[in-house]
Amino acid sequence: MTIELSEKPVSEAVNKLSWQLLEDHLAETALTPKDVEKLVGLIRRNEALVLKRLNQNKQKNRETFLEKLAAYLDDKGYPKQSTLVRSHLTRLNEIDGVYQSILGLLAKSVAAELSPALRVSALLDRSNREYIDLLTQMHQNSTVGRVLDLGKVTLKGEDGNEFSPEAVHELLLTTLASTLGMEAHIHGWYDDEGVLVLPALPATTDRDRFAVGSVQMLAAAWRHWQFSERRHRYLGAPLDRKEDLAPAWAEHGVKRVWDSRPTDDRLELHSYAANARLAERLLQHWTAVISKSHYDKAISGTDGTVELLPSQTISLHEIHGASALGQLLSYEITDDQTEYAGLTLAEWVRGYSILQDVADKALESRDADRLTIRFSDAELVSLLQRLNLKGNKAKIFIGHATYRKASRDLFDQPLIKLQDGGYLLLAISAATSSIPTIILSTLGMLEVNLDGRGKRFEKRMIELLGKHGINAKNIVCERGGEVYDYDVAFVWGGYLFLFECKSRGLSGGDPVRIYFFSLGIRQVVKQVTRLAEGLKQYPDILATYMPEAVGKQVVHCVVNSLPYAMFTEEDAIHFADESGIARFFQQSAIGSRSFSREAGWGAIDPASATAFLWEGAKPTPEDFLRHLRTPIQLVNVVSHLKLKPTQIAVGGEEALQFMDFLRTDWTADSLREAARKAGYRTGGNPAAAKSSP
Repeated sequence: MTIELSEKPVSEAVNKLSWQLLEDHLAETALTPKDVEKLVGLIRRNEALVLKRLNQNKQKNRETFLEKLAAYLDDKGYPKQSTLVRSHLTRLNEIDGVYQSILGLLAKSVAAELSPALRVSALLDRSNREYIDLLTQMHQNSTVGRVLDLGKVTLKGEDGNEFSPEAVHELLLTTLASTLGMEAHIHGWYDDEGVLVLPALPATTDRDRFAVGSVQMLAAAWRHWQFSERRHRYLGAPLDRKEDLAPAWAEHGVKRVWDSRPTDDRLELHSYAANARLAERLLQHWTAVISKSHYDKAISGTDGTVELLPSQTISLHEIHGASALGQLLSYEITDDQTEYAGLTLAEWVRGYSILQDVADKALESRDADRLTIRFSDAELVSLLQRLNLKGNKAKIFIGHATYRKASRDLFDQPLIKLQDGGYLLLAISAATSSIPTIILSTLGMLEVNLDGRGKRFEKRMIELLGKHGINAKNIVCERGGEVYDYDVAFVWGGYLFLFECKSRGLSGGDPVRIYFFSLGIRQVVKQVTRLAEGLKQYPDILATYMPEAVGKQVVHCVVNSLPYAMFTEEDAIHFADESGIARFFQQSAIGSRSFSREAGWGAIDPASATAFLWEGAKPTPEDFLRHLRTPIQLVNVVSHLKLKPTQIAVGGEEALQFMDFLRTDWTADSLREAARKAGYRTGGNPAAAKSSP
């Protein structure tokens, strides 16, 4: 019986480099052009084919495997795909070569004289000291003139160049994670379950910390190269090697440059903007939490025994984590006793809140020597159990919060296991983590499905529209033996709006996750297209369930629970999100507001508004359509992004030029200019205020 090409047997064959296994599976399929495209894509994205350490036997087996596949495709009449497989083999050799060059530079560095454990220990100490310096710069910048400028997202370094402190902090942790990955690959520090297990870390000196500066640079090179080659393999982004270089390169001994930049299909752009907007949304939620002074009286701290929410709480961060996560998931998480990977959501929040509280107290000292916190296994279990992760729940949480090969970063898993059974807690990651974000990310890594939140989200959208006088409902019917489910349907003016509600996590900016997120987008486009065809094929659906919609122009929109939106054309399937839609109906004016803990948020002054979402005194469907095409929140973020090159050595005569997004400072004037270009009316002067709604 002929079966479809399946990812599982293909991956198994590739991971084992077994041509026989792959040939057997291919023999079972019809091998249609669609199958062949899928096969080549699986080969291109397979991580097992990337050999970061020199392994001549594996390299030879890989070459044999891919050459046999190319010959097979030639024989089956697919010469184009055969060429792609052979060219991918060439590219894999180049990718491996750069990884191995970086390891070669590490072997020649001053730090090579140090033991692997001392290198890691010195880099941890150096990172802690650099983070304290960064905090000092951030504090000095935020208090200049005693005015906090929220539009200022960059600082000036000693060289006069602007930099993003958030990006520097992230780079500190990603280079540390990359160093751990490099050393683990070389010295076999991953256990059978993929958990990183460090040997005992010796004390370090100033000389050791200076020596590992080269390791820090090479770890950054490793991180940037890994991002670049995955961006290329998963997203099809350019990765070009150039030898015709400007004279400035030669002055530094560089003869070849790899150039990596985002794809031109806006996948990375929209992903970056979504993650930036999520961070802003959580910051706004945090502001709302700290504005409620009565919460202070509810804080029990971590010194005694503390019941789980909603009975008691250990910190404001826990209140924020639980309430923000509930908002993102469309329900009160403390009412949910379902266990996700062994823990309820309230227990997940408590666990990360405990780690954050311990890390916060260490950071308060501004003493770098206190920022790597050591626990014995018994101490950590006892702490978690006393604070209500009862029984084996403490062990389960520790396992989930411990860094491993599959971890996205050290924010998600700030615990590092030691060979003696103890753990290190990294304060520079745990103290600054966003609890809702890391829980969703970790559950995604664990492939945990938060069942039921989709329907809850649909209900919440219907309730949101109802508060603003719009009667929306869910339409489910069967026609031709198929079910057609229109999540949210409503008529407004001359339009029928159909929302397809989706509740899924964001990519976090990682190329692999961006790719799988894009697969979800493709799937939902197919789903919406099918629903649109259903209305055309069965016009009685509207006549039966929503007669007032007959003859109206149909507008399809995918609405995400998290802040993911796209710029779209007038007649396209639109991509919007709950927070943007809620803000559209809330108020026309967009602008700055004062804030104090006593009074909360102040009102927006129409005279200084950076944009008006409505053309008149009330919102119209045409205003809403403009919002769906060009959401003002997306406009504000994207208009203050630029592509910034990072140039870093990846070999003796080879460098990488890595292009990535960087947020720039914004002002009221720059926001108004962006809004005007996007087609919005703006404020900014008294005359505009008089005519504003």
